[in-house]
Amino acid sequence: MMKITGCKVCAVSVNFEGVMPGTHIVLRLKTDSGLEGISYVSRVNPRTAKPLALLIEAMVESLVGQATETETVYSHLFRPSLGAPVSGLELRAASAIDVALWDLKGKAVELPLWKLMGGYRDRIPISANWRLTPGPPPDIIASHLENVLSRGFRAVKCPIGFAPLKSAIEHVRFIRACVGPDVKIIVDGNFQWSVKDALYFASETEETDLYWIEDPVACQDYAGMAQVTAMARQRICAGEVFQRPHEFQWLMERRACDFVMIDQDLGLTGFLKVAHMAEIHGLSVVNHLAPETLSHVLAAIPNGLIVGLVPWGQPLFTEPMHVENGELRMPEGPGLGLTLNEDVLLRCQLE
Repeated sequence: MMKITGCKVCAVSVNFEGVMPGTHIVLRLKTDSGLEGISYVSRVNPRTAKPLALLIEAMVESLVGQATETETVYSHLFRPSLGAPVSGLELRAASAIDVALWDLKGKAVELPLWKLMGGYRDRIPISANWRLTPGPPPDIIASHLENVLSRGFRAVKCPIGFAPLKSAIEHVRFIRACVGPDVKIIVDGNFQWSVKDALYFASETEETDLYWIEDPVACQDYAGMAQVTAMARQRICAGEVFQRPHEFQWLMERRACDFVMIDQDLGLTGFLKVAHMAEIHGLSVVNHLAPETLSHVLAAIPNGLIVGLVPWGQPLFTEPMHVENGELRMPEGPGLGLTLNEDVLLRCQLE
């Protein structure tokens, strides 16, 4: 049985095609077998990159000598200690270790994670989730849409919550006019609307046939989310900021969304737990960021709906995500099926 021996952690800042910058913490988890598990954490503020990297190192140090059993380590890292719940950067650090352990598990048995976790399908729908915020000139937006459709995408996502409500409605109508009736359009309200504004937006955009409206009201407003979900004819998605399974339980029991969005902050172990809970409630799940890792869970389970691709982590790896006819073709390599781009990591490492 493999045991943890240490790690190497670095903070990097990369830019996908010059249009999608991101700061990431990359983890290499070492074992006595010689196998190495990799993972990364995105959505990192450059000011907290170094503390997060140090926290990951400290957590791994506390695990040296332990076996690489995902549930055992998950219990050690994610469960409350001394009565205080794990939170903040601790959760983000723990999630990186959990993902690396799953990568090791797949490499040890020479299976890709999506097969190891359930193997429900080898392809899954994918959406292009970048460069569609209101603001740029219409010709720039139209050109970007033409580009992503030419790459094989058949779904796109627009963050619109910070635009004036009427501008957001006009933006969505323009997107539909550009892509035609067969492309799925996802919109993100970014937690910015009141219940009445959310219902108004949903009503005014019914003819655009949105795939879902994401986070229309404040994340802690379960009652408001339930009201919007019950009254809007269009589907509602929520959950991206929740970091503990019981928060998702509240969301599902209140029927406060139609689709459940899960972040990597729960680790792949926690993601699986929430996804199975959602299946019991008859709900489909989607990822929040980290598509290179979370796509494995979505492809493994029957209620995985679609992978959202924010591509700012793509430069970290030598393997691009393969999109064909609106679907992501899952990798066949063991574990995550990813190889770190050593040249990029060296050139883009933060001091």
